[in-house]
Parts: sequence; structure tokens; C-alpha cells
Amino acid sequence: VMNKLKVTTEIRSLLLSSPAISALVQDKIFPLVAPTDTQGDFIIYQRDGYKTDYTKMGRYMDKPLVYINAVSDDYDRSQEIASAIYDWLEDDFINPTMRIRLEDSTEDYEDGKFIQVLQFSIE
Repeated sequence: VMNKLKVTTEIRSLLLSSPAISALVQDKIFPLVAPTDTQGDFIIYQRDGYKTDYTKMGRYMDKPLVYINAVSDDYDRSQEIASAIYDWLEDDFINPTMRIRLEDSTEDYEDGKFIQVLQFSIE
């Protein structure tokens, strides 16, 4: 059973294992914030919440929420990266056992960068 507090480590590994994502951002996938000298497109991820569902018998399921941001100077490219992330992650994974579902999506613009924000729940 995977430690759900370390889910972002697993998510980063999954993102790095995608040929499509690697083609778009290489290995520029960072927790919380990209280094200030990062050039080109990149991905930022962070755990941002943790739901626990209960039944009468006790704790039933832990469900962390993870934000994954596709960042680019170009709007269309930010959408292309976000689409590759969605296509790769929205699935049921066997090892480790995870069900990843897109919960919400929005977009932003900051410091000359277009940002596609994807919120996934992990079960």
C-alpha cells in the first residue's frame, strides 16, 4: 500500500515515464516551484489537500489531491502539455495501486507564463 503523503513522488515518477511529456518538457518537473533559472516549458506539482472517507467501521479511504501545473510562454503549448498530462495520468495504475481522476481544471497567467492547472484526486 502506497503512503498517500508521498503520492507526489509517485506522480513525478509517472510523469517522467511518459514519452510524450518527456518530449515536451524533458525532465523539468518540479515540486512546488521551478528554479528561477528554468528556461522553456516545465511542470510544477504539489499535494494540496487530503480527504479521508469513513464508514461506520472506521476509515475507508484516503484521497490526496494533487495540483499539476503545465507552464509555458505559449498558450497553445501550455494546453498541449496539460493534455499530455491528462492523457497519461487519468487511469487506474497497478503498481503502485492508484486510481487517478481529474477533479478540476483552470488556467492562469503569471510572470509572462501561461499556466494550465489540473487538480487530480488519487485513490
